[in-house]
Amino acid sequence: MYDIPFFSKTKSKILLLLYENPHERYHMRHIERLTKERINSVREALEYLVKKKIATMEAVGRKRFFQSNKHGLFYDELLRMTAKKTGLGGRILTEKPRLGKVRFAFLTAFFYRQSRRKENEIDLCVVGSVSMKEISRIAQEEGARRNIEINYSVMNYEEFTFRKKNKDPFLFSLLEKPRLMLVGSEEDLLISKSEQVSAEKESAQRV
Repeated sequence: MYDIPFFSKTKSKILLLLYENPHERYHMRHIERLTKERINSVREALEYLVKKKIATMEAVGRKRFFQSNKHGLFYDELLRMTAKKTGLGGRILTEKPRLGKVRFAFLTAFFYRQSRRKENEIDLCVVGSVSMKEISRIAQEEGARRNIEINYSVMNYEEFTFRKKNKDPFLFSLLEKPRLMLVGSEEDLLISKSEQVSAEKESAQRV
C-alpha cells in the first residue's frame, strides 16, 4: 500500500495521508500518531516534502501544520495516484477479485478531488457482471469512514453499450465529465470495439 516509487516508506505514508485528505491540516505529532513512524523520520520526511513543494507548512504560534500543496506542479497527479491506493478507489482495486467481472470502473473528478457536488452526482461507476452486494458494502463502509454518502452506478456491459449507442442522457452526462479510471482504459470506455474496427477501416481506406 505504501510502495510509492522514489519515496521512502515514511514519505509515502505522509504523502498518502495528506493527499487522501487534501483539505485537512495536520500537526506533526498528529502525523506521527497516524503514520506510526518515529518523530525524527516524520520531521525529515516533512522537510523534504515541503522543500519539493509537495506539501505546505504553516506556523501557528509554536506549532507547525502541514497540508497537501494545491498549487504544486503535480497536485492533480498525486491526488489521482492516492485515490488508487487509498479509500474507495483502493478498495475497488484491492477487492476486485471479489466483485465479479469488472470491465470498467472509475471515480468522478468531484469525488477524488473532494470537490463540492450536487446531491445526486455519481461518485463511482462500475460496468460489468459484478456483485451489487459487494459494491454496496464497500460504498457504505467508505462512506461511513468519510462521513459522506457515496453515490454509485452499476450496469452490465450490455446495458452500458445499449445506453451508449442510444445516447442515453444519464450515461453521456457521466462520460463527458473528468474521471479517474480504476479498471479498463479511457479509450475502450469511450469507443466500442465495433467503433474501433470501423475507424481502422476508414483510416486504411484513406491510405
